[in-house]
Amino acid sequence: MTNAIRQAAERSSKLVEQYLPDAFLFAIILTGVAFVLALVSVAPAEGVGMVGHAGNLLLDGWYGGFWNLLSFGMQMTLILMTGYALAQTKPVDWLLTRLAGVPNTERGAAAMVPVVAAGASFVHWGLGLVVGALFARKIATEMRGIDFPIVVAGAYSGFVVWHGGLAGSIPLLLNTEGNFLIEAGILDTTFGTGGTIFTVANLVLVVAVGFLFLPALFALMYPTDDAKKTPIDPAAFETATDGGEQATGGWASTAVPDDASLATRIEHSLGIGVAIGVVGLLAVALYFWEGVQNGTMPWNNLNLNIVNFGFLFLGVLFHGTPKAYIEAVVEAVENVWGIILQFPFYAGIMGIMAYAPEGSVSLATQIAQGMVAVAPDGTLPAFAFFTAGLVNFFVPSGGGEWAVIGETLVTAAKASGESIPRVAVAASWGDAWTNMIQPFWAIPLLSISGLSVRDIMGYCVMVLLGAGVLVAVGISVLPM
Repeated sequence: MTNAIRQAAERSSKLVEQYLPDAFLFAIILTGVAFVLALVSVAPAEGVGMVGHAGNLLLDGWYGGFWNLLSFGMQMTLILMTGYALAQTKPVDWLLTRLAGVPNTERGAAAMVPVVAAGASFVHWGLGLVVGALFARKIATEMRGIDFPIVVAGAYSGFVVWHGGLAGSIPLLLNTEGNFLIEAGILDTTFGTGGTIFTVANLVLVVAVGFLFLPALFALMYPTDDAKKTPIDPAAFETATDGGEQATGGWASTAVPDDASLATRIEHSLGIGVAIGVVGLLAVALYFWEGVQNGTMPWNNLNLNIVNFGFLFLGVLFHGTPKAYIEAVVEAVENVWGIILQFPFYAGIMGIMAYAPEGSVSLATQIAQGMVAVAPDGTLPAFAFFTAGLVNFFVPSGGGEWAVIGETLVTAAKASGESIPRVAVAASWGDAWTNMIQPFWAIPLLSISGLSVRDIMGYCVMVLLGAGVLVAVGISVLPM
């Protein structure tokens, strides 16, 4: 069995290296595919010919959607930036260094990387991507000669649990007052994270996939033939930072020259940095305390804004000085440029998927309705999982994807008597699942590791296959 899995992983890796395009070109190709599918499946407006229909789809769908996710895109960028900045702090660096010294074999190290990445992804998806990449680098430094692509693939694979974690977009959106489903009259109440993230089904899936399946799979896939390994010289990472405060984490030396200006002293002031961090975290504590006073537990008040807010000020506190945090954020921006560039294109794809003239049904709704229509009784959660996985190719954003399929899935759940939170959790896992072969979210991790998407995606295909079975079955039968 071990040899079969290893050989399958090698064949998958070779196929991906040969045929998978660059992540940006992948987005362009998906735009074309979505446009053609919508052109032939969405009925044009009354009295409009095919040429006019194509023009309307281009203008109202693609261009109209191109900038519709700027607010959400900023939230996503901030999540990644604050996660990166936090991962660059001394406490996190200290933890990763200690963890990298735990495994005593290359196979054990390959198995450990996805576990660490999954743990960080459960806490915060941006943190997971960055911590996974940094831990892969730590492992490569600790174990010279280890196969680096499979280690980085393990770091990215831990990301598969993110939407079952604390920063999961769909559960947090369901817990947001006035969300689009409430405004549309589809829902009349929010659903707290106690009924989505913190359920038996979701937590069991996180453990089963992130902490049992992934380490076992990567241990089995790890090559035994040295000739098939692709090691990396750890010296390549020595210039990754400029040796400034962010390279060693927070609370670094705050010494400044005697003739330094007042502005320079303020920038390097530990007192000011700590004060900013403490005040921000005090606001976070007051936010959750207010919820407790109103009768809701803290986890039921998690949303994207408070996650961003909390990680920003925790990062400021751990870095110590304003200058250290600024430098960490500057470095973070260098690693999120791909997301900043590509997010509008995926927003445009979402516009195409959601485009529907009066009396027509959008492509995304047709996909969701078609999947729901063929779902046998009692299988809606599994079909919601696969539906979200399919749509995620075109809209690799949990919140953006929920915006185009959420209404259909929730309506189907209400009609069939299925649990809405269960269907939402299933869709959350589906969104995260096909990220394993959707290169969009691998961009920052690859920037940090210095690899290309072709180097890792073949191994991630194996994750896709195994995790797909586990989640589809688990989300259907496990108690909520």
